[in-house]
Amino acid sequence: MSAEKKSSSNVMRAAEILMALADANPPGLTLSDLATQLDDAKSAVHRALVALGQFGLVEQSGRRGAYRLGPGIYALANKSHSINDMVNFYRPALISISAETGLSSYLMVRSGLDSVCLDFALGTLPMQALFEGVGGRLPLGVGLGGVCVLAQMEEAARDRIIEINTERYGQWGVDADTVMQEITMLKTEGYVFGTRKHGGGEIKTIAFPAEKANTFNSQAAISLLLPNDTGIADLKALMRSLQRHLD
Repeated sequence: MSAEKKSSSNVMRAAEILMALADANPPGLTLSDLATQLDDAKSAVHRALVALGQFGLVEQSGRRGAYRLGPGIYALANKSHSINDMVNFYRPALISISAETGLSSYLMVRSGLDSVCLDFALGTLPMQALFEGVGGRLPLGVGLGGVCVLAQMEEAARDRIIEINTERYGQWGVDADTVMQEITMLKTEGYVFGTRKHGGGEIKTIAFPAEKANTFNSQAAISLLLPNDTGIADLKALMRSLQRHLD
């Protein structure tokens, strides 16, 4: 490990800490865990933790316990009225969609280079998602909800994000050409349908833009997990059914 990552500004280090804690299990991460995960010096990570703790963005369980996200994070999130309003707007639709189809549905929104899950409704069919519930993140282009988000972006910005994320796509069995083909499908069909590798198997998904998210200054999508035997005819019937809950 380097004595201190020369490329890390204080802001970047703080952001990396928050992202690492967001992905951690409930007990949190120790200072050593964080330093190892960030490939940074303990002293630098500790300084950042102290600063974040002063604003309640992280907290420590006990005097020498692990670190976890603090209540300040949730307070900030709840001040984002547009996000809360969007979640409240789409939640009844997610519940209705999953109740009618038996499929789990997810509201995905752009967050930097990633798509993040803001809300979901579980269906009755047991299928594993690519991430764990609300707060789950995927590089834009890995999940099909992220493909929908990319399709809504200005072309130059979209192409740059795909270029940056290309290296991250490999572990999911995705490449930039696949993402571009799926964007073309979305523009032609109004939805995108595809598979992703996960846990030794494949996951089928359909996704489409959450168009009214523009009202809340966001680029978002709704995605559904599908049975493996889903065909094109099933998709078209499904989309006709879904429109009733979204209009």
